Amino acid sequence: MTAPVPVEGRCDRCKQPRPVFARKPDHDCIDALGRVDLIEAARLIAEIEDQGDRWCTRRIEGRPPIRLCIRCHDIDAAEEAAHVKEHQL
Repeated sequence: MTAPVPVEGRCDRCKQPRPVFARKPDHDCIDALGRVDLIEAARLIAEIEDQGDRWCTRRIEGRPPIRLCIRCHDIDAAEEAAHVKEHQL
């Protein structure tokens, strides 16, 4: 398997012009929950937003993956891991 080729662009986090990669979150609250009814889905979406889960909120809002440089990618991955450990969804 080959590593993805970076694209030259502006990092969404530090705003510096660098090679950037699309950052896909390591966790996925939405798929982990599975199929639920509409009322339960609304409650779970509100809970995800209240907890500050910006990774799943980005997916709920239909925004494209964030593009990060290597330095910011590692920082974002560490923040995501800390968030998941704190909230254990």
